[in-house]
Amino acid sequence: MRYTSKFFKEEMPEWKRKKDPILSRFFYRKIAFRTAAFAANAGISANSVSYFSIIIGIVACLCFLPVSHTAHIIGAILINLWLILDCTDGNLARSVRAQPFGEFADGISSYILVGLMCTMMGVAVYHEGGLLVPAQCSWIILIGALASSADSLMRLIYQKYKNTEREMADKKILEVENDVRIDHSQVESFRVRIETELGVGGLLPVAILLATLLKMLDLIVVYCFLYYGTSCLAVTLIYIKKAVNAAK
Repeated sequence: MRYTSKFFKEEMPEWKRKKDPILSRFFYRKIAFRTAAFAANAGISANSVSYFSIIIGIVACLCFLPVSHTAHIIGAILINLWLILDCTDGNLARSVRAQPFGEFADGISSYILVGLMCTMMGVAVYHEGGLLVPAQCSWIILIGALASSADSLMRLIYQKYKNTEREMADKKILEVENDVRIDHSQVESFRVRIETELGVGGLLPVAILLATLLKMLDLIVVYCFLYYGTSCLAVTLIYIKKAVNAAK
């Protein structure tokens, strides 16, 4: 069978179409249909695309380190390429063949990108300056590092809570209404929706590209600090409250 972009478009389930953010729906996903067809016809698996996207993400972040506006633009373009690859591996997994540890491969790709991206962009602003932040302003690197750390910390807190809840449920110490392997909570649904629209899977990559071209990357670093910082604080407070209530 020879795969086409039309095949992947038709095979995409309706729930996924509705879940996709606007930019992915009308831009990134359309390109990803073509890249998925190329990968499928070349025998490239979904996991291979995910692992390759990790390399692209790391290279993209490293491009923000040199004192070179051209390198920064290349980095911003590669971040957008990363999102296309992120859509591509999903197309392959759903329509051709899902592989073991597919969610793991896909997940660590975004974790690594965000874990490096904000700090590296802070370094770029330090060297080049931005709209509001002048060059050689060291605190912008700290802001970027805190943004990256906040995203990782948020995920660790969430995962630790779910692991602890699962262990307690298995030991019959805690009763849960739903299977703890599946998060039905409004908290998780809200977090995923916000990440879909405003995070690295939604508007953020194209915003990074535009900000880089216009030398306004400081706005992105501050935005990431506020976005990931607020998300981390909210998740921390919510799951502490859930843990306290469950312990009563």
